Amino acid sequence: MFGALLTLGILSAAVPAGASSVESERVRLERRVQRWMTRTDSAEGRWEDACSIIEDEPEDPKLARSHLRAEIRLVNRRARLVSLQRRLEALGAPASEVRVFYSTNREPWRRDRRWYRARDSGTLEYGTALVRIPEDHPTGALERGLEILEVSALEPEVWEQQLRHTLDTLDAGILTYVHGYNNSFSYAVRRSAQLAHDLEPAVVPVLYSWPAHGGTWLASAKYTFDENEAARSSAGLAETLARLGALDVSVSAYAHSMGSRVLSNALLDLRQLDGSLPSLDQIVYAAPDIDAALFTRRYLGLAVAASDQVTVYCAQDDRALKLSRGVHGGYDRLGTCRPGTLGALHEGGVEVVDASRLYVNMLDHDKVSNSPRLIRDLGLLLTGIPTRDPRRGLVDRGGWCELPP
Repeated sequence: MFGALLTLGILSAAVPAGASSVESERVRLERRVQRWMTRTDSAEGRWEDACSIIEDEPEDPKLARSHLRAEIRLVNRRARLVSLQRRLEALGAPASEVRVFYSTNREPWRRDRRWYRARDSGTLEYGTALVRIPEDHPTGALERGLEILEVSALEPEVWEQQLRHTLDTLDAGILTYVHGYNNSFSYAVRRSAQLAHDLEPAVVPVLYSWPAHGGTWLASAKYTFDENEAARSSAGLAETLARLGALDVSVSAYAHSMGSRVLSNALLDLRQLDGSLPSLDQIVYAAPDIDAALFTRRYLGLAVAASDQVTVYCAQDDRALKLSRGVHGGYDRLGTCRPGTLGALHEGGVEVVDASRLYVNMLDHDKVSNSPRLIRDLGLLLTGIPTRDPRRGLVDRGGWCELPP
């Protein structure tokens, strides 16, 4: 396998004399990719052996532990290999800056009102954040050098004027990003900027940041807190969507994880307020952490009525949603691709992209914004290319489409 890669020029054998720093780094990374390919192949072999053995004695605790260790080793080595491959592909990319427009119901820090914490302020504040995308940025990566340079709170009228100017300058549409559980304000700003930078065609990012904590999926107290904050935060997003709707430009909404609840309830708030709904180009639910049956009964019709197309990106191997399912009494989450849910979504006019066969990381919960393959698919979706168009490269499974590995 590696000989073929050398022949194709993907892996180099040596650093040429007088090579530039970029060329030297490329050769160094190619060698590391080669080493980690070998290590990953070895880990895959051990994991397959462990799977075969445990099939014969599934109740043996020692074999179960061995199987788990083999799986963790494989996951970690795949993650390292993917990271190195991304860095190799991104070599030579220039640095750039992305301005993120935001609205938030978070409470500002007392010492520095440019930053926000995990408490509901009861009011909506607007502003912008300037984010630096470092040189050699790999698509989908949220690396350390991707940093916030400045945060500026603005009056709503000034915010709207600056947004109009940016839209006219870039000749682009708006992508409204609603983050999920366990996202601080700074993390959400950086992720919004990264996604906007990596997408083609260009979009102007508008972040709605609600008061989620920053913690871990094992922090059940914080998860409960975030559920409460998500329930309290839909009114602010409803106001933001109404303001964006008055701009007479293309607006799409992208909600990740628990952010799907904030978006769904914002649509409900708008309908109950005056019977109207925003006119969105696309609504995208990525790994939505919302009760599947509740969504189909209460929110599906609203989402379909509010946009030209609704798309759900789901994955059966999403470990974070498996944990959420356990927390919620075993009720299915919308983002887990369960057969009953897929049928209901198809009947309701929702497109589903199953990304179960695409590996990203241990949790596999943020595949769309992490994976170059899915970022490309999202870009095609935002341009209006249908799910079953050959350019998307998806496999038609009847009621849904599958992303091949």
